[in-house]
Amino acid sequence: MKNVIKAILAIVSLLPLTVFADDWTAEQREVLAWEEACINADNAKDFVDCFHEDFEGWGLNSAVPTTKSDRRALAENGFASFDADVLLFKPLSVIVKGNIAVINYITVAKVKNNDTDEITYETERWTDVAIKDGRQWTWIADHGEALSDD
Repeated sequence: MKNVIKAILAIVSLLPLTVFADDWTAEQREVLAWEEACINADNAKDFVDCFHEDFEGWGLNSAVPTTKSDRRALAENGFASFDADVLLFKPLSVIVKGNIAVINYITVAKVKNNDTDEITYETERWTDVAIKDGRQWTWIADHGEALSDD
């Protein structure tokens, strides 16, 4: 119950940071729609398809940068071991310059461990860098951080 209260407080505390959807340009809305679809992917394959072949980034708690191959292994394990529902996707800023986009956002997810049925709430902040090759956006770099329960 303590985690539920913290998740609710985290969501409420972020509300003033909301940028109204009407404030986003068409380019920003395109990037955000793609970003949100990737974050809410139902399976490892669809999630990994969001990564560029040359991807390198700092995932959650990683000691060194990770590649697309590293993220594939993590995603396959994660989708097999956990069910996650993103309760909040809060974009804070989106910069689009030609075929490059930088997206800063916060997520809150309800995560169920499939082995123990334990439910936790995870709040994370991310900076993603995406590149558009042709008509498709993909992540080329990122940096994520889990926000403390304390």
